[in-house]
Amino acid sequence: MSDAIGLYLNEIGKVPLLNAEDERNLSKAIEKGRDAQKKLEAGERGAQLRADLRAAAKAKDHFIRSNLRLVVS
Repeated sequence: MSDAIGLYLNEIGKVPLLNAEDERNLSKAIEKGRDAQKKLEAGERGAQLRADLRAAAKAKDHFIRSNLRLVVS
């Protein structure tokens, strides 16, 4: 195993897996962001919509990072 792969596997192993409640909360944030994106595309404006979009991106990133070890195992 190359050092880069070993380092990668070590790093993703440090991120805790999500519990069911975490998954639900992150999923809700992602869905809220999708709704915000649709509203923005339809011409609506507002700071809350942009905040929901940013929160959705962070939630998606967290969701992916927390599940990476399941993908490579």
